[in-house]
Amino acid sequence: MDATSWIKEFSPIPATIKIFAIFALVLILNRFRLHLGLSLLIGSVALALWTDLGLGGWLNSAISSVASFQTIGLVSIVGLILVMSRLMERSGHMTRLVESFSLLSRDARVVGAVMPALIGLLPMPGGALFSAPMVEASLHEHPISREQKTIINYWFRHVWEFWWPLYPGVVLAIALLDVNPWRYMGMMAPMTLFSILAGIMFILRPIGKIKLPGKGRPSWSEVGRFLWEMMPILVVILIMLLLLGLAKVLRLLGIHVEMTGVSSILPGLVAAVVWVCVVNHIPVSRLRTAVMDKGILPFLLLVFSIMVFKGVMTESHTIGHIRDELMANRIPVLLIIMIMPFVSGLITGIAIGFIGTSFPLVIPLFQALPTYDSLALAAVAYTFGFMGMMLSPVHLCFLVSKDYYKAGLLKSYRYLALPTLTVLAATILLYLGVMSP
Repeated sequence: MDATSWIKEFSPIPATIKIFAIFALVLILNRFRLHLGLSLLIGSVALALWTDLGLGGWLNSAISSVASFQTIGLVSIVGLILVMSRLMERSGHMTRLVESFSLLSRDARVVGAVMPALIGLLPMPGGALFSAPMVEASLHEHPISREQKTIINYWFRHVWEFWWPLYPGVVLAIALLDVNPWRYMGMMAPMTLFSILAGIMFILRPIGKIKLPGKGRPSWSEVGRFLWEMMPILVVILIMLLLLGLAKVLRLLGIHVEMTGVSSILPGLVAAVVWVCVVNHIPVSRLRTAVMDKGILPFLLLVFSIMVFKGVMTESHTIGHIRDELMANRIPVLLIIMIMPFVSGLITGIAIGFIGTSFPLVIPLFQALPTYDSLALAAVAYTFGFMGMMLSPVHLCFLVSKDYYKAGLLKSYRYLALPTLTVLAATILLYLGVMSP
């Protein structure tokens, strides 16, 4: 008996059990240090073999997924984001951006929180290590514990990651949901507000105000300097607005122009990369080095793998079977929508990881809750996954922050617990309470 036939012997197993088994397989493989992209590819093959799709169907689905406009556009965006991050970091642009803001505040706590938040506007792997010295410089003269510094750096570094369009995870979520990026960003923006408020209430407030000496009202020139250093990020947003606005105007004139989340973000990123190169006098050789950076390739592989996994999920009709089983057994779909991303975030420790593993599974389940707004359910799934990621002991930013300040693991978690619970409670209240049917 070959492998395909052997696996199909288990076909009577409910589809829900199958998908949880595949989900567990992917997470276990990743936990044993197999790259998440490869783990997802293995999971997609196992799913194809466990259904009627088979190896031939898997191959056809994989080719179709990899060659799609959505996938190519998504890979291009992720690649450009990482290239721009590296160029800004290595040219000193990011340092100038952070320094320009430090001139605008008179409270050391604010400077200490805003430094990682500014770094967080431009995602980079382990970016918390970049901001850690800046937090230390603003707070080192004050009696603040190592664990408090760790969580200040870690928490505020991630406040934008719910909706900021430069984050690969956000772009991936928009692509998988197939929604207008501004609708998604508008839905998720309140979570950044809740995250900031929770950070102020439970992380900064207990410290007490720390006034910086010799700081007066910021001058217009200092404000102008800050806006100038922010320009690459502003360029992306402005071009997105212009393109989406132009598409809307053309539709009013009877000219239909398809403007997806991917197509509206890509031109702005290209323009931003050009801006960074011109302003910082970056030669073509350094641009080529950034593009060919070996650290970018694993992220691109992960995006391809996610789209292949998503394609196999669709082609195998697994989700339809799961939905039918859930309805027949009266298992709360909402519970699954919350738990699966949370567990995935806890284990993978990265946004694009929990989105890639859990969103292809939970998004089709939204149809089982027709009285809820699908985007509100997506917000719930994303936030639960995000908080799982923030609590993950393998989250790179958490580990580098803890190691930099030589903080204790469990003592650091003590400062993380209340802000996390507050954001989760706000999520349930807003999206399942205020926006409930």
